[in-house]
Amino acid sequence: MGLRNRLAALLLGAGLGSIVSLPGLAQPAPTARYAQGEAVDLALIIEEWKQKHPEIPVFACVCDQQQCDHTPRWPFRTYSRYQFTVALGPFNASYTESRGFNCFDIQTGQAPDAQTDMGSDDASDTDTGQLPTVAVLDQGRRLQIRHQGQMISADVTGWNLQLFQALDCSGPRIVPQKEVTARRVISEPAIDPASGNIAVPVLLEDCVETQQSAVFVVDPQGGAYGLYRVQLPGEQSLPHEFASYPFASITGLHYWDSTLFVRQGDAAGNRALVVFEPGRTPAGTYGGCLLLETIEGSGRLCPRQ
Repeated sequence: MGLRNRLAALLLGAGLGSIVSLPGLAQPAPTARYAQGEAVDLALIIEEWKQKHPEIPVFACVCDQQQCDHTPRWPFRTYSRYQFTVALGPFNASYTESRGFNCFDIQTGQAPDAQTDMGSDDASDTDTGQLPTVAVLDQGRRLQIRHQGQMISADVTGWNLQLFQALDCSGPRIVPQKEVTARRVISEPAIDPASGNIAVPVLLEDCVETQQSAVFVVDPQGGAYGLYRVQLPGEQSLPHEFASYPFASITGLHYWDSTLFVRQGDAAGNRALVVFEPGRTPAGTYGGCLLLETIEGSGRLCPRQ
């Protein structure tokens, strides 16, 4: 038995193993374990970087090709479409994008060059007049959409869906499911530059420091519009396209390459990013979820399937 192992055995026998850390025996950092191929929670890597480099922004990156080869540099892995990784600082994020990823600052939503706000429409697209514009009115209860020279008024308080694991504020308690309607828009809608569809985050319930929210997608059609529900999956299969599990408190959303990114958080300070890839309807289909920050537990920010 080597000296280090004999010393470790002696300390354990003396009851000190739980409080003594021997040099060289500490567990590798999350970044090192991730590079070695371990399935590390990316939130641990983000936490490590925030502790070591609090002044450098962290970027969340999503593979936007059938396969993204990131083997030449950390984390020395290959990814499939819609798989996540993270990058420290704009230089590394730009390199990661060169490997087929889309990256953005987890705090601001900005691209690695810190010039383009991905939550807003590209100016050249807007100037063509082909994309709709949207204004939130009446304290979030109504949208005014201009599309192809026509005005569309949408009362969001008439938007409904069947919500699973719904919050009932009369208890308060969680009920298996109930039909709910939107109360108001809670953050800036996002417009898909490719299709002109508008993703709208709405509040459903708000009680005991807990919010439940949803995302609807508006498809402008002349002077009218089609309405679709973004379906967040859960433990049970959803029975139809009018049902969803709830989002928590939605803090922002944006489109990138027709993929919808939804940022959400809870009262404890946990934050997550949920991705919906293009699908058979404008609402898209669930693509994945990344915990960005874990303060206390993780709640239900990422679906349990």
